[in-house]
Amino acid sequence: MVDVDAHHGNGTQAVFYDRADVFYGSVHVDPGAGWFPHYLGFADERGTGTGAGHNRNVPLAPGSGDIAWLDGLADVCAEVAAFGPGAVIVSLGVDAAADDPESPLRVSHDGYWRTGALIRELGVPVVAVHEGGYHLATLGGLTVAALAGLTGARRPQ
Repeated sequence: MVDVDAHHGNGTQAVFYDRADVFYGSVHVDPGAGWFPHYLGFADERGTGTGAGHNRNVPLAPGSGDIAWLDGLADVCAEVAAFGPGAVIVSLGVDAAADDPESPLRVSHDGYWRTGALIRELGVPVVAVHEGGYHLATLGGLTVAALAGLTGARRPQ
């Protein structure tokens, strides 16, 4: 499972934290910088019991943009690939976008296309679950950009 919502998926992590059959990776704003959920989503949370090593969090500093976002996602995708999944579920939030009022991350339209493309490169079937965003004027275009990257379509203009 790959979570690209601006905020850590604390509930999803909790469900799979002690399981060896699911890998969970998340790129999100650093909860230590005062962002929700405040108490989970730190880099040292790697799973427990049989799930040890099957959890990866990449918390990003406020103000991070495409480069930090995509580097973090590339690290998550490398661990997903090493895990060898038969499919990937993507928690697709587009609230890390530059215009979104609920996140200090600065991911661009192109960054979302590249997000989808990085996940597509895993070469396994993907199911994207849309988690939304808060800037209604850009929500549709960002979602289309991410889906275009996931499907191998050209970058939308």
